[in-house]
Amino acid sequence: MATHLSARPDTGSRCPGRALRGLGRTALAAAGLLVALLPGTGQAAPPAAGQHGFAATPTAAQHAAAPDTLGAVHTPAHTTFRIWSPDSSDVTVRVGDRSHPLRPVALEGYSDVYQAVVEGDLRGRAYQFSVAGRDVPDPYARMVRPGTTEGIVIDDAALPPHGGWAPAPPLANREDATVYELSVRDFTIDPSSGVDPDKRGRFLGLVQTGTRHNGVPTGIDHLKELGVTDVELMPSFDFGSTEPNWGYDPVGYNTPEEQYSQFTDPEDRIREFKDMVNGFHRNGIRVIMDVVYNHTLGKEVFQGITPRYYTPNDLSGTGNSLDDGNPMVSRMIRDSLEHWVRDYHVDGFRFDLMGIHYHENVSQWAGHLNAAYPGRTLQFHGEPWSGGVADPLEPRKVRYGTVPTLAGAHVGVFNGAYRDAIKGGTRDASMAYMGGSGDASAIATGMRGSPLAAKSTDPLPDPWDPAFAYDPEQTVNYVSVHDDLNLWDKITYSGGTGGADGRAGRIDRFAAGMVLTSQGIPFLSEGDEFLRSKVVGGDYTTAMNSYNASDSVNALHWGDKTANAGVFSYYRDALALRRSTPALRLTSWDAVHDQMATQTDGPVVVSRISSRADAPDSYDTVVVDNPADTDYSVALPPGTWTKVLDASGAVHASDRTCGGLSVTVFTRN
Repeated sequence: MATHLSARPDTGSRCPGRALRGLGRTALAAAGLLVALLPGTGQAAPPAAGQHGFAATPTAAQHAAAPDTLGAVHTPAHTTFRIWSPDSSDVTVRVGDRSHPLRPVALEGYSDVYQAVVEGDLRGRAYQFSVAGRDVPDPYARMVRPGTTEGIVIDDAALPPHGGWAPAPPLANREDATVYELSVRDFTIDPSSGVDPDKRGRFLGLVQTGTRHNGVPTGIDHLKELGVTDVELMPSFDFGSTEPNWGYDPVGYNTPEEQYSQFTDPEDRIREFKDMVNGFHRNGIRVIMDVVYNHTLGKEVFQGITPRYYTPNDLSGTGNSLDDGNPMVSRMIRDSLEHWVRDYHVDGFRFDLMGIHYHENVSQWAGHLNAAYPGRTLQFHGEPWSGGVADPLEPRKVRYGTVPTLAGAHVGVFNGAYRDAIKGGTRDASMAYMGGSGDASAIATGMRGSPLAAKSTDPLPDPWDPAFAYDPEQTVNYVSVHDDLNLWDKITYSGGTGGADGRAGRIDRFAAGMVLTSQGIPFLSEGDEFLRSKVVGGDYTTAMNSYNASDSVNALHWGDKTANAGVFSYYRDALALRRSTPALRLTSWDAVHDQMATQTDGPVVVSRISSRADAPDSYDTVVVDNPADTDYSVALPPGTWTKVLDASGAVHASDRTCGGLSVTVFTRN
């Protein structure tokens, strides 16, 4: 979801009132969602009176039945079914034509869990939980039967990707990442993608190599040519709307979305997602998932199990919000995150409306996964705002002001303050600094990675303090994302003219250049690198909120890459410069504080940077942001310097001129 930095999120974005998809959503609303099972005969005794509300002492057989997690845990000998049911002891699971009662079980780290162990190899079998006589879904289901509330018993260990797992591309520091957001459908659905028809808009379409449009690379070959390190997949787990739709209305958190699959067989769909992740990894690109743990399609999704999944007030602007203040909801989220890291080898997460979550919980989730999967350099970042409503518990939630407390867990946030300083509001017709005006001091703060005024992991008194980062990895810098107007449409909506080769194109490159030369983690939205537009027939209103718009609006049209080849070259050159220039990727508050001298000269911002901690005043890189229409001549430190980036892209020159509406970078020889 998007926000205007002024303080609160933009409540008009993409979530209201989704239509329920073919899952007998009436069943969801009327029933409540899924079912679970019990030992061999299926006739285990019901829980004794008075047992509800605390865990009964398990038998040794129960303790040995499965790893300590919920859902359907398969072994060839039996499957253990578990579900959280804090309000009712009437819990069953149905497999085939047999219903099995569940009884309380003690499980470390969980409470109010009911369990049944069903003998036999149930791999691939459907199952249905029921609570108090209502069919309910399994919140832990690893696969579901579309159109129902049934789960499918899955053995993840028996479903590796074809050819076995490839190692994930290494990432020495999170600041080395450059993140590219895309929709599984929008990226390849247009025939100009060159992707095979059966793969367009599907998981494997994202990793089909050799695709071209008029001889120019598209798809994953384009991403490799561009030079990004990470793709960030917009919601790809089971969502409730019918595509085209971006899927910010979750139904199943642990199941790949079937509309993005070529296959109907549950195991084939799982392996397809794993093959996609593997395909990215084999091509040197890491995979981040956009996750929506802040709300579900509607309260009908989990409410049949217990209303305790949800907050009493709507914090998301969609009609419901999950309450991770409840320890069992928090544990469900942590377990889901670990499922994707462990079983699908994803490399990190972007949290939609992370500001709904308690910062203590987010820190715990990320800290747990970083400890459990050392060496993976997992990414965790999200939106530090909620859905545009007042939250009485705001001091405990993720905001700029609580970001310092997340430093030890390596969690960062989207920097809406820097975004708005660069381009103005997300839906207004002003362009702020990129258009030639605005607050140079705010740009200077963002260029430095929005560091704290004083190094500390204590929360800040102002929840919206724009200087919030304990570490540069905690700021995700961007000017465009799926929500609201993308960069090119924002520029033209705000009066930018002249096309790619005119003033509008120069503004676009100026904005992108600032993102790609600032401290922190740069983030790009799909198609911005070749001036993608979502405006059809002059309709900017749809472009501002295109979550469910047709492919004519949201699909990438790969001919734009050829038409705007100069813009693409600029993005590619700026990314290459970032990779080759350590001074643009400082890795600590101390490095920014000691090795970076940033000044404003009227509207111009100049940063002199040293890449060496042992020689902090020996500057080897200078970055100049000039929003004026006139040239600026920069005073460089002693030494021999080369201009390596200007408004056109990579350059090799000895002059000190910094053109108007451009980022200019110099490196010392």
